[in-house]
Amino acid sequence: MSDVSEKKVRFYNIDLLKTLAIFFVVFYHGLIIKQNFLVEPSFETYFNFFVISILSTGVPLFFFCNGFLLFNKPLDLKKHIFKTIRLVIITTIWALLTIAIMMFTDNVRFTPLEFFKAFLDMRQDMIGYLWFMGALVCIHILFPVLKGAFDTSKASILYMAVIAYIIPLGIMCIERVCSAIVHDAAGVYFGMFNPFAGLLAYSFMYFCLGGLACFYQEEIKQKIEQKRLNIKLIAVCAILVSCVCLAAYGVLKSRKMNAIWDMVFASYDSIFTLINVLAIYVLSMNYKLKEGSHAASAVSFIGINTLGIYLIHEIFLHMLTKRLAEIPWCTNIIVNAVYCAAVICVCLAITWIIKKIPLLKHIL
Repeated sequence: MSDVSEKKVRFYNIDLLKTLAIFFVVFYHGLIIKQNFLVEPSFETYFNFFVISILSTGVPLFFFCNGFLLFNKPLDLKKHIFKTIRLVIITTIWALLTIAIMMFTDNVRFTPLEFFKAFLDMRQDMIGYLWFMGALVCIHILFPVLKGAFDTSKASILYMAVIAYIIPLGIMCIERVCSAIVHDAAGVYFGMFNPFAGLLAYSFMYFCLGGLACFYQEEIKQKIEQKRLNIKLIAVCAILVSCVCLAAYGVLKSRKMNAIWDMVFASYDSIFTLINVLAIYVLSMNYKLKEGSHAASAVSFIGINTLGIYLIHEIFLHMLTKRLAEIPWCTNIIVNAVYCAAVICVCLAITWIIKKIPLLKHIL
């Protein structure tokens, strides 16, 4: 989401991916469609649940795009350190601003101590969405080491991507087997072999894959042309199959829990989301900017400003989503998509205005 592309070279397919990602994220955060098939089983609720499965690619796409842009530009360590510190400061400013604004819109009053506690606890209904910024900062902190490995050996970054996915998943499976044998097992022993403990391992995986994708993009295109693969059909089919599998698993999981399983947040590290992210990226490689096209200009404009949209969008969703969900004719996919697009447009306009103000522009 961080806007780090070079001025001389702009990857327009990455702008497209970032635009798609922010749409998926805002759509997910502002869900108002009917999806509770346990309470109201119908074609609509099951279909909506299936459609939601694609939203799990939103956050991974952002990590992928950041890796794509960061790995393949020269590293200025001093500037990078200051940029990482700036991300921490920006996130903190928006966390405090968001809590203050939501207090006003909700007509609630916090004491200074309660306000500070909401900030420290990352109160879920207010600033919980900023977890992404924390993960982004963690990646930036370790990036100079990853960049050195990337420049020396691309295989080392592929290794990083693989172990970031395999090790947490493998340890989780081992611990679940052990807990089935020994009830209430804490799983401390195998956990000590997880180098990603406390970190969101999948964020590093997608970040590293993005870097590799940029480096090998032209080679990938050439191989596709040489083998004359109908890559669009293959990618679309892969997305449909993965979404069906993820939704089917979600239905089974929901019935077992007797509650609707959060298929988006809980599936960022799933194999189905990984397949979908790679398939979406492959489809984006054919995207070309058409001169004079308003749609293409809008995609580029949104792609440049996704950070601002992300930081601001939750304020509007917090005010509107619950109210819209109570209106029967609003709880369908079309209205939800329009609602999402409207929020993005408003946040985009605010971002543009803030960037035009000399002092305020530094908070985005």
